[in-house]
Amino acid sequence: MGYFIRALPWKKSLPKWKVQFISYKKEDIKNSPAKKPKKEWDVDRDRWRSLGFHNLMTIEEARVRVRQLNAQRHLKEQEKRIQQRKLEEEQYARRIDSVLPIEFIAEFEQRFLRIRDSETTKRLRKKSRAFVIWKAAQKLIYEMQIDPSDWLYSAHEIYDYFYRRKLSLRYSLAILKFVNLWGFFISKKLARPFHPIPVPRGYERQRLLDSFYEKDRTKISVPSKEITPEQLDDVRMTMNQLNFNWVYISVWFGLRPQEVDNLHNPSLWRIETLATGRKILWAFQTKIIALPPEDRWKPIPIIFEQQEFALRIIESEAFKRPLTKTIRKHFGQGTTLYGGRKGFTDLMLSKGQALENISIWMGHSTMARTWRSYKRRRKFHLVGY
Repeated sequence: MGYFIRALPWKKSLPKWKVQFISYKKEDIKNSPAKKPKKEWDVDRDRWRSLGFHNLMTIEEARVRVRQLNAQRHLKEQEKRIQQRKLEEEQYARRIDSVLPIEFIAEFEQRFLRIRDSETTKRLRKKSRAFVIWKAAQKLIYEMQIDPSDWLYSAHEIYDYFYRRKLSLRYSLAILKFVNLWGFFISKKLARPFHPIPVPRGYERQRLLDSFYEKDRTKISVPSKEITPEQLDDVRMTMNQLNFNWVYISVWFGLRPQEVDNLHNPSLWRIETLATGRKILWAFQTKIIALPPEDRWKPIPIIFEQQEFALRIIESEAFKRPLTKTIRKHFGQGTTLYGGRKGFTDLMLSKGQALENISIWMGHSTMARTWRSYKRRRKFHLVGY
């Protein structure tokens, strides 16, 4: 949404352009049949002077002015959103104070979220997963309006809360952990008995799983579909060569998108040649921050000729990250920049490699992580048959 300069090259008199305002708001485009609907208005000449336009401007000068106006609009809207969010947070804090006293919340966060006083930590804490889950737990506690000493008797009502919102089982259990922590903390403060809410099992567990999988998948983030070598061959002639090379490296080395980008930096990767002549690609994992630098390097042996070819691409630096829409265009909806990494486990298993080795090559701390998130459940591999 903003101002736009429409060129009018056929016009005989100056200026050979006009100022328009374009809107993408739902109320303005609700009846539009267009695939990417928008609504345009011509800005009246009477308003030009107040906006900083005049008839003698060239089209380039008018476009510069439009960029200034749109930047100013963006800053104003951003400030408005920030103020609105701050107001909503203050109103929410006042509402829940009767259930979750602010003084106790501060002590709870200090004890269980490990929030320190450094400015860096204060800026980052609201982005952490623990803080997001704790906020979700606060919302549950406030909406249930049940005293912590009665939570055990109201366990099914809490399970119903998760069911109605169609939350994943993993996320529900994470929220439940914080809810129980708060119940233990506040009950101890008030010298009241507390029994934690049990983890849902049997029927309740299955009910939560079913509600999550019945959720509209188009409105939530789901893991990327895999990109296979066969799909790569199909798009070899139609995809931009630099983009194709980027995806090729991702498929055959199972690297994260940022790790592929990091291959342009010689300090973040190296090649080791063993006494047997086997080459090892060592890639630095910038995503891993909980380990010392020397433990953040992961080895990927170069076993197959496709990996040799991918290494030559890396050494030539002839690769560039594609846009997500480019990936979707060539590999289908539901595929993201993680598509190559997503298919790496099954690709290596199909070539007879052991899961424990693949897990190391992907940089995972456990095989369970590789199996849970990167192995297709219905795909099996019969090596040697």
